[in-house]
Amino acid sequence: MRLHAFSIITALFACLFLSACSTTQTVIPAAGPDMSYQEVPMPDEFISSEYPRPDTWAKYPGGRSMLTRAIQMKTTIPDQARRDGYSGRAVITYVVDKEGHAGKVEALMSPHESITEMYKELIGNLNRWEPAMLNGEPVPQKYMVVASFRDGNSEEDN
Repeated sequence: MRLHAFSIITALFACLFLSACSTTQTVIPAAGPDMSYQEVPMPDEFISSEYPRPDTWAKYPGGRSMLTRAIQMKTTIPDQARRDGYSGRAVITYVVDKEGHAGKVEALMSPHESITEMYKELIGNLNRWEPAMLNGEPVPQKYMVVASFRDGNSEEDN
């Protein structure tokens, strides 16, 4: 029996985030003093009147690579998903608001509700962003996380 019967394949990290919804708090390492905030553009398909193209994109400490690393390092398969089976794709959107907090999480697709909840907690506990700016005012931006999960029990794994 494999120690972990899953592999996580990062399909798209156009950007990432969500909101917390659990009593336990995931701790994400704080940005060091040498880690500057770097812009993380949002996907073009999310640009709309509600989420306009800003003059300056939202910034995350260390930029996209640190954001991706933080999410990948904290992605785990919840026990309930292990018991029930969890193969499939997760497509989750979230909004970085005018204050730089991630929230308004929506699962467009998820292999298991506990995986959706895991992402909500994980992303809600990421470091705070510098918000996007448009005409000198902060504006919200929409992002997404896309990941594929295989639990080792699907036909493809046998």
